[in-house]
Amino acid sequence: MEALLPTQAGTASRPWPYQPRPLPDELLSSYMVRLALGMDLKPITFLNTVWGSTRNLLAQDLDNFVPHRIAARIQMGARIQLDAVHSMTLPSYVGTLLTSHNPRGRNPWLLPITVDNNRRHRHGLQFCPICLATDAAPHFRRRWRVAFVTSCTTHGVLLRDRCPTCQEPVHQHAAASPRHCAACGGDLCATAPAVAFHDHLLWQTELEAALLRGWTLLAGEPTRAHVMFAIVRQIAALLVNGKRADRLRAEVSRAWGGDPAPYAKPTARQPIEYLDVSERHRLFDMVSRLMRGWPHRFVHVCNEAGLHRSHAIKDMTDPPFAYEAVLRAYMDRTPYCASEPEVAAAAEWLRRTQGRATYRELKRICGESREAIYRHMDYERRQATPSRWRMQAVLASGLVDGAIEPGA
Repeated sequence: MEALLPTQAGTASRPWPYQPRPLPDELLSSYMVRLALGMDLKPITFLNTVWGSTRNLLAQDLDNFVPHRIAARIQMGARIQLDAVHSMTLPSYVGTLLTSHNPRGRNPWLLPITVDNNRRHRHGLQFCPICLATDAAPHFRRRWRVAFVTSCTTHGVLLRDRCPTCQEPVHQHAAASPRHCAACGGDLCATAPAVAFHDHLLWQTELEAALLRGWTLLAGEPTRAHVMFAIVRQIAALLVNGKRADRLRAEVSRAWGGDPAPYAKPTARQPIEYLDVSERHRLFDMVSRLMRGWPHRFVHVCNEAGLHRSHAIKDMTDPPFAYEAVLRAYMDRTPYCASEPEVAAAAEWLRRTQGRATYRELKRICGESREAIYRHMDYERRQATPSRWRMQAVLASGLVDGAIEPGA
């Protein structure tokens, strides 16, 4: 085999002797492991032979970011289209799950593995033990790196994100086979998995279908998938983080069920992608209950828990209009600012009923429309340092000494 696959210098453009087709929804890292095993090589030996030992590809998350030179070499060696290589990576979710992708940092929905010195510190690679045990060619699915995917909709069981024997993260490049743990050598499929929540399985099936289509129905309206996913993730974050998260979970549980217990996390504020699979399964079971009949259940529990628009939109840099419209319509506590004609009409009404239009009465009726109030009120307390609203009103009216006559 080594004669067929010499060093990188001699194989810059030579196809490899084993050229399997990517399996449906297969991860790039899983495909590279199959390439190596098909040529009777260890993954590390295969990677070092093709790209050189100075480029430690095991210390990278190739599913999250694959350099063009590596993608081009896979295309040439396996004789597949370059688009097929990129479709096995996580950036291919841009447009359906994501609006953009950060190749060097965290991305919403994508589970991190955090590689350091060849060791994985986070359990970001999930798997279904029944799938791995029954696959003709065991492989890891791309959707298993997505946070809301916590169960196998084919077998109805909870996914795993670690070895059942030693609890270490899955590291398929360093393992003897895709079914074995790289740390202890144990069988990842040895023990029976837990059964997933039935209602959550149905909801996750709908979300996975939205990923494939690129759109879904939200409140009966066709909606781009990434818009719906942004709303779902924000609701999940509200249930996990913040001072009102406990009360919000309690209200959801009281009204529609679900487990309101706090989530196991080392810090007060933590991305939902850092929760383990069992915690995320419990979380998204609660989110699915809130999303039924959108937006009425969500609005109800927010009002009961004391969440206003400012809380519900926290940490969202660019909230989608479908979410912003709901918050504006049902949860906005922004003071109303009356228009100029409304303030003028209120001032006339006060003069007829009370004899004069004072600042206090106009503010009570018209809210924070200070500039218009100063122009239409009949009396104000003399101020040593007039407010900027007062000065703007004086300049706009052309008054020099700042006096406002009754009826002005």
